[in-house]
Amino acid sequence: MMLPYDDKLLIQPLDSNHLRGKFDCGQADLNSYLQQTAQQHQKKQVSRSWVAVRPEAPETILGFYTITLAEIPPEHLNSKDAKKLPKANLPVVRLSRLAVDQNHQGLQIGQRLLVDAIVRTVRLLGDFAVVAMIVDAKDARASSYYQHFGFIPLLDDPLKLYLPAQTLIDVYASMTDSQV
Repeated sequence: MMLPYDDKLLIQPLDSNHLRGKFDCGQADLNSYLQQTAQQHQKKQVSRSWVAVRPEAPETILGFYTITLAEIPPEHLNSKDAKKLPKANLPVVRLSRLAVDQNHQGLQIGQRLLVDAIVRTVRLLGDFAVVAMIVDAKDARASSYYQHFGFIPLLDDPLKLYLPAQTLIDVYASMTDSQV
């Protein structure tokens, strides 16, 4: 995965200084989540949301993603991956939402947010065990977007995809090697 270059883009935790009400990605449910629910979920330790901003306008949200921990049954993974794992529910990081404001789409901000989520997940692997990152794609177009980055559809739902932990580590290693 190629890391998009934009040294002016910052990714930081969502907080009360960010203008959530002005964000519009074109999807009412994603807008509503960011505007009305994301901060509440953070306060209740349900999930974490991260936002992309520019230093010159740090209150303006260009895009965001939300992650949480979850479990999935091993039989949902493709058979090659599932054979190597225990039969109990497996720990995963869920990328539950990722969206870019309509005014900033097409600038690789979504890719930058995805890379940030992968980096945070790999760092998590030093302290906690997860077997994959899973993502809930909104529709077939979003599913195709994630598949472009190597995500594999779950066997029971093509709009839910995963990237095995080893692939996350490999992607992270390739990014750090290319930046040295």
